[in-house]
Amino acid sequence: MVDRGGQRGFSLLEVLVAFAILSVSLGVLLQVFATGLRNAGVADDYTQATLYAESILAAYGREAPLSEGVREGPINERFSWRGAVSAYAENVPDPEKTQVRVWRVSVEVFWRGLTQTRSVMLETVRLTPLEASGVRG
Repeated sequence: MVDRGGQRGFSLLEVLVAFAILSVSLGVLLQVFATGLRNAGVADDYTQATLYAESILAAYGREAPLSEGVREGPINERFSWRGAVSAYAENVPDPEKTQVRVWRVSVEVFWRGLTQTRSVMLETVRLTPLEASGVRG
């Protein structure tokens, strides 16, 4: 503050420095908010893709018997999916003794993000009776 003959106030330089500090601070705050909003949008996409993947995974083996292969298709204008079923044989007892067949079922939901294609993949193991799987010994 400058005191000239009883007048008190801020000099032009002090006002300019204050505005510069204010503008830098507001720029940083706006960047933080924009990043937060962008991250919230990405998190929403992942949540939506996970719900789609869970729904598709739950339908496998319920709508039709499980069989090896790949299926895919669009969910809507933004999301697509790919599902794969394969025989699972790691540390599995002899199917003739257990009378079950073990399947690995995986579903991947993918979508185009702002800069890249993103995806969510869920995987599970399903059991089916040996005669229902269409495979004998």
